[in-house]
Amino acid sequence: MTMSATLADLEARILLEDDGLIAVDKPAGWPSTGRTLEDPRCIQHLLMERLRRRVWAVHQLDADTTGVNLFVRRKALVAHWAERLRRGRKLYVALCHGELEGSRWRRIEEKIGWVESRRGRWVTPEGQRAVSDVRAMDSGEGLSLLEVAIKTGRNHQVRIHLAHAGHPLVGERRYLQPPCGRFGRHALHARRLSFADGQTIEAPLPADFLELLPPRWRQRF
Repeated sequence: MTMSATLADLEARILLEDDGLIAVDKPAGWPSTGRTLEDPRCIQHLLMERLRRRVWAVHQLDADTTGVNLFVRRKALVAHWAERLRRGRKLYVALCHGELEGSRWRRIEEKIGWVESRRGRWVTPEGQRAVSDVRAMDSGEGLSLLEVAIKTGRNHQVRIHLAHAGHPLVGERRYLQPPCGRFGRHALHARRLSFADGQTIEAPLPADFLELLPPRWRQRF
């Protein structure tokens, strides 16, 4: 996906910069990293231009997933922050098809891996462990607004788990056939990272996502 962004755009999206950590509120259409370090169409390259030094991604989000994305100024910090992420809690907001009743947390614990017949990643007994805890904040008119907390971080985990459970994301193209044309991208936002020591990093829901929601639902944000 083509990315058109400037250093000024990036500056406005810095959530936290402290002791070698840089947290960015990633917008849709900005890949976390590129094919190479010289690829200008990613956040990593913009950060390197801004800092005039190498930076490393602690984790990655899909190009069209928005929200909290962590980078570090020193390679030695990658393992430290990756471990903090593993011990912490990643909370997403998702808008999906179908109405989930009740507000209790429900666990999806299905392994994810490559499935040759689908030519892609999907739920499979031969895959890696993946755990997603899902809670409906609101539902109605054939949709549900969800909080999804994950401890594991498999590629496309939230998208795959929700599609497998029969509740694909609004705007989903890869894991829904025919693709959903209601939104220009999949409606998934990495809202909050919480760590064991109490530190929390949070990104607001983007405007285009908010506009998808009924007015009553928007009041939550």
